[in-house]
Amino acid sequence: MTADTHPVQVLKFGGSSFLDLSDYTDVAAYVTGMLTSADARIAVVVSGMSGSTGRLLEAALSIDPDLHPQVQDQVLSTAEMVSASFLRAALSAAGCRTTDLWAPQAGIRSDNAATQARIVSIDPRPLRDAFAEHRVVVVAGGQAMDDDNRITMLGRNSSDLTAVALAASLSAGQCHIYGDTPGVFTADPHVVPSARLMPRLTYRQCRQMSESGAKVLHWGAVRYAQEQGVVIRCLRTAAALAGEAAPGTSVGAGPGETAVVGDARIRLYRLPAASDANAPVRALREANLVAHVVDQHGTALLAFPAGQEPGRSLADLGLDAEPVEGLGMVSVVAPDGTATRRLVAREDVDSTVRSVHEDLYGVPDAGDESRAPSKERSRYSGLLLGSAAPTADSGAFTAATRE
Repeated sequence: MTADTHPVQVLKFGGSSFLDLSDYTDVAAYVTGMLTSADARIAVVVSGMSGSTGRLLEAALSIDPDLHPQVQDQVLSTAEMVSASFLRAALSAAGCRTTDLWAPQAGIRSDNAATQARIVSIDPRPLRDAFAEHRVVVVAGGQAMDDDNRITMLGRNSSDLTAVALAASLSAGQCHIYGDTPGVFTADPHVVPSARLMPRLTYRQCRQMSESGAKVLHWGAVRYAQEQGVVIRCLRTAAALAGEAAPGTSVGAGPGETAVVGDARIRLYRLPAASDANAPVRALREANLVAHVVDQHGTALLAFPAGQEPGRSLADLGLDAEPVEGLGMVSVVAPDGTATRRLVAREDVDSTVRSVHEDLYGVPDAGDESRAPSKERSRYSGLLLGSAAPTADSGAFTAATRE
């Protein structure tokens, strides 16, 4: 069997999968356990350790508050590179033939829009060539190369997009996304513990949820999956590593249920009076930004879900937009993907989500408990900054990094 005909599976592990160094060993054991035949091949896309991107950005901004977008991309990409190298090391220690690919080797090309680049082409040959010699290939997520051969980032939390794009280019048909929740829920289970797990939903509904600020999948990943016909399976890392049979959520497999999405970190801008708010939305989409027009007391505002930095693009479009503070957005997304949105006080976002969800699905039982752990940073998320917390089982490691 040639490298071009190996059956390939594509997996993606988010930053919450790597809270401790031992998690790389656990993920490596899980991946090697999936190599059930001699010709099986697995591409594993990884994010940086939980919290590492945020800490790198904080450090860079402390040096230069007006950080150049290209510099930001160079800095943030190192989080995924380190994570990919750590997983490669764990796989090698487990006796698995493996290698890792960063943006310069992965064959993903983008435009030159730093921090929010758009994929323009994917060459599957680098992965196919790697699979000729290695059973597992680890890929640093969320990054590509532009026309000047500089690393670009595809947006915050865009490792999902890398996984879907590789699955499409390798004709894998589907990809598995592992994170800290068992799948996609009718509301954020950290906010609404009684939220319902949706075993399946359509691309359109999932995309509308992501574009409304839901922390489920990168919106560009859902769009790419829909365009290429890639089914996305969302699974919980802890359950998978424990060998538990969990259904997860299949995106693209069918209708779900009405979902409620809250975003307290949305960016809002007011355009000058008499401006057509819909025209810049189309232009911003071309710049790979998601914006919605939301009404506030008869005034149309541009709303940008969390994780985007629209200021530079608004200026480039010549839009004199005034930031609006103190508001968040609550969206109700129907199974067919239609969405209604409203603005509320930022501090009321979570309570509004709970109230709307209760109106839809009733009062939760008193015994309901959250099925999602509280989010936390990896204690090694400051590794590249020399701030990994020393512990009894990591003293030798942290001492070595002080050199």
